[in-house]
Amino acid sequence: MIAVMQFERWSLLIVGEALVRGTTRLHDFRTYLGIAPDILRARLGTLVRAGIFDAVADPPGEDIYVLTAKGRELEPAVQELDSWSRRWDPLAAPIDSERAPSAPPMIASGDPKQIEISLLGTFALHVGGSPVDDMSAGSQRLLVFLALNHRAIARIVLAGTMWPDVSDERAGISLRSALARLDATTREAVDYGGTGALGLAERVTVDLRQAEALAHRLLDPETAQLEPDLNSASIALLSQELLPDWYDDWILAEAEDWRHLRMSALEALTEHLLDAGRLGEAVFAARAVMRIDPLRESPHAMLIRVHLADGNQSEALGVFERYRTILRAALELEPTAHLSELVTSIRR
Repeated sequence: MIAVMQFERWSLLIVGEALVRGTTRLHDFRTYLGIAPDILRARLGTLVRAGIFDAVADPPGEDIYVLTAKGRELEPAVQELDSWSRRWDPLAAPIDSERAPSAPPMIASGDPKQIEISLLGTFALHVGGSPVDDMSAGSQRLLVFLALNHRAIARIVLAGTMWPDVSDERAGISLRSALARLDATTREAVDYGGTGALGLAERVTVDLRQAEALAHRLLDPETAQLEPDLNSASIALLSQELLPDWYDDWILAEAEDWRHLRMSALEALTEHLLDAGRLGEAVFAARAVMRIDPLRESPHAMLIRVHLADGNQSEALGVFERYRTILRAALELEPTAHLSELVTSIRR
């Protein structure tokens, strides 16, 4: 039993990494798994002696480790061991928490360093204001998933959602690998909880959550003090897409929800700026909505109202005519009577 436990803790990840990613170099194992060099070499040596890996000398002086036929046949066993460990360990995190003594120390609980996750425009992670580079794709996806959810998620649900096209066993291995690849600093972003669920630590800030809070303030008629939000920074924040280059289904659904929320918030911001007489900023806010959805009529109506308030009748009429041309070409439709009425007085 002790031998099985030891295999499960380290060799499971090493063999799984070779099976899933084709990893062969010592450096790659260290990068993706975060195992201390002495423990990694010892474990690889054991696997070589067992005939699971062949060690091949590499010209730069670093051995590469290639799975043998015997090693490749371990895939079903690796999946079963992972499934077994998750059934009997409610937290399913012994590999993540049991780092080697030589690994970098965790950030102390009272450390003032802030962890920031950016999802708008592109993914980025900053610790104490400094960017964290060279994160594996799996670890990035894990942090993105946690950042998009406002509560802790059960591991089995998390793994099944992030890796829907593989078996539960393989999804579990992928989740374990993603957790193991987080270094000591970035692991502080994850709250492992006491029930086996995963979430973001309290001191992690997410730009999407800040932008959503801004949107809800702008849309809430009961919000009394909006002056601090009526500025170009709010327009810029609400103009950003959510991870536009990511195509996972669970990200696309969140991106569509954010798209609708930010258009409504930008229109509300346009109204607030118009009421405050800040017409130049109101133009930018209305145009931001038009860039998101050129066929949406409401921002064109708002922009016409802004131009009329500023006494620019030609600009207002130009907005109407351009929108009518786009709408006819795309959908063979005419603008609504409401939009037409806004420029009726100009035509007279």
